[in-house]
Amino acid sequence: MAKTVEEICNILAKKHICGVSTEITAQTNSHPKTLLSCTCANNYKHNPYAFFNDENLYDKLERAIIKELASAVDENDVQKVKYLKNKYGKLNEFKNAKDFLNEKSKQIWNVYEPVKNLPKEAMKALGITNQPDLDFILENTLKYYEKDNSQTTAYIISSTLKNPNLSYSMDDIHQYMKNMNIKQNCKYNFETVKYLISEQNYTKEKLFDLGIEKNIIDIALKALPLKFKLKFFLQK
Repeated sequence: MAKTVEEICNILAKKHICGVSTEITAQTNSHPKTLLSCTCANNYKHNPYAFFNDENLYDKLERAIIKELASAVDENDVQKVKYLKNKYGKLNEFKNAKDFLNEKSKQIWNVYEPVKNLPKEAMKALGITNQPDLDFILENTLKYYEKDNSQTTAYIISSTLKNPNLSYSMDDIHQYMKNMNIKQNCKYNFETVKYLISEQNYTKEKLFDLGIEKNIIDIALKALPLKFKLKFFLQK
């Protein structure tokens, strides 16, 4: 398990979201990043980007829906996606196909790499995304690295907010951190509190909302320059 900010950076920058190795990523740079390419069993041996082998899905209808939807998304054809949703939407096979493509989109359009020509409209129409959920982004650092008084959480929050391929707001992240505190008793360290005060203009009330104790806030304030202390105390 990575223990430093640098190691976390390397993981986010070099590895795929759903566990696809960097070796596979390197092999596939010359291949078009399309959903359809990862569903074509016939090209599996010749195209290393075809992660999915048709034999893993035993339902022929499910396979057919996957390929039709993948083609529609690759073409960014919103009307075709809507047509297919209307045609198959009530079927369980459609749900399975959608879930499958939702996972594959995270692999082929990795938000930690440059993303070009992303078919955003069609993906939105289908209800899939290449954006990882906040569990993937923050769960491990909140559960493990806060205990080490590291800056990892602050770095990841900052990177998430700056990443043009991610749409999470600080409000989204705040709610996630609050839920982690409630559900898993996550305690946030003074480095994280320093970041929230200095970079996100957190008030005492917002920090308390995350379950942060007064003594941790005091430690964070002592480590901050005077201008941040004054601003914090003057906030209502």
